[in-house]
Amino acid sequence: LTKASDNGDTNIPWGSLRYLVGEVMYGGRVTDSFDRRVLITYLEEYMGDFLFDTYQPFHFFRNDDVDYKLPASSTRTAHVETIEGLPLVNSPEVFGLHANAEMGYLTTAAREMWQNLVDLQPRTGPSTARVSRESYVANLVIDLRSKMHDPFDIALIAKAMDSMTSTDVVLIQELERWNRLVNLISTSIRDLDRAFLGEIGMSSELDELATSL
Repeated sequence: LTKASDNGDTNIPWGSLRYLVGEVMYGGRVTDSFDRRVLITYLEEYMGDFLFDTYQPFHFFRNDDVDYKLPASSTRTAHVETIEGLPLVNSPEVFGLHANAEMGYLTTAAREMWQNLVDLQPRTGPSTARVSRESYVANLVIDLRSKMHDPFDIALIAKAMDSMTSTDVVLIQELERWNRLVNLISTSIRDLDRAFLGEIGMSSELDELATSL
């Protein structure tokens, strides 16, 4: 803009501005091709001489509550007052999106907030004796071991079936998945117990397991 003004150019170089904003300043951060198309479409829609059309004023968005448009005065004070008068929270409709687009954002934000609250909880037991984290998790491990069911003997179960039906095949497959889950849980809590005893190192996976417990 400064170069165009110094050269006495009366036309605003919108093409250069759209390229700088869409391809150079922000375009390098947009890796998805479809997101880049959306960005370029926004720039084509919102950057042009039509912004200053006095006979047909351009509104970025307008409803009963807010009106996004350029202020009538071109002074800095007028622009600052217009910006400060805009709402801090905008609905998706301002960006041309459906109102339901906000549901996904709010769901993710709520999930992250609750996860952060869980992570901020003290790593001690709930009792008044202030049991240490290691003792509390160790007691949980012992309780889990007492409740763990032994893996099913799939070969024995399959042998007891006279003829394999489709339902029996599904049952065998589910039992195989269950055995893998039981073995994984048993291995994980055994390694966690050994890590608390100092026999093996506390990996990030084991520390995350202890935090989850």
